[in-house]
Amino acid sequence: MAFRVVLIESECVVHQKLNNLLIDKGEGDIWIPLDDISMIVLDNLKIEVTVRLMSTLAEHNIGVIVCNMEHLPIGFYSSYDNHSRISKCIGFQIEKDQQFYDSFWKEVIFYKIKNQRQVLKELKKDDVDDKLNELMEKLTDGDKTNREAHAAKIYFNTLMDTTFSRGNEDILLNSGLDYGYTIVRSYFARLCVGYGLNSQLGIHHKNEFNRFNLVDDLMEPVRPFVDLYAYRILENEKYFKVDHRRKLVNILNHKVRYMDKNMFLGNMIEEYIVQYAAFLSGKREYVVFPEICNYLGEEDDN
Repeated sequence: MAFRVVLIESECVVHQKLNNLLIDKGEGDIWIPLDDISMIVLDNLKIEVTVRLMSTLAEHNIGVIVCNMEHLPIGFYSSYDNHSRISKCIGFQIEKDQQFYDSFWKEVIFYKIKNQRQVLKELKKDDVDDKLNELMEKLTDGDKTNREAHAAKIYFNTLMDTTFSRGNEDILLNSGLDYGYTIVRSYFARLCVGYGLNSQLGIHHKNEFNRFNLVDDLMEPVRPFVDLYAYRILENEKYFKVDHRRKLVNILNHKVRYMDKNMFLGNMIEEYIVQYAAFLSGKREYVVFPEICNYLGEEDDN
């Protein structure tokens, strides 16, 4: 199972040799087996890659994130529907009725708000716990009254001790959230493709210009994992630095308790996607959602 997220920040040439990723910095090559890699983050505008390599990365279902001059992720490259039974899997997605998706969306938002509550509890900011709990109790199928948005406003304002806007570039935490969300979102995307799910066919998100509607739906309960970690590493900081980016890239290697097992966050996300695919096909009756109360961070196995 691929487990490495490779962050490349120096000017170099990246190509393929045999079944390896070869990073040539002009001072000795770095070899990494392709079978070990799940994601590659390119964070230097002078990095050179070959088309042959890009083709091979797609064959191995390795996602590639490209960063801009501000070192923020701006593009994502992945394989295109390489699952052997893609038509059958898409059929399962299409045949489900709106009630099926509305019921599932209620669960998604329930666990998202539950995880937001836990983040505030971890940070000793749980004065609004009753308000968030009330919103959870009032959730309906499809969240027609948009309890998610109400919870988000309360959550982020409490998290920052001020009126908070996710679009405000002057708030340092936004840089961390944008970076961390993109890493996790890209990982979700490659897994959805790998397991035959069409990422455009969303549960709640229906934007015709968004190739990753389903990804944005399924990752909602996982966003608070990024929130908690980004808050902790950026607290009392003035700038979003290289070290912060490296730490956020590594979040997929953090530990979490899921399905009565200790595993990496990346493995948890994969199991979560596998369960959703099985749920669609009727092979599972429910999906086990990630819960941040089981987040172990960078702890070693006991």
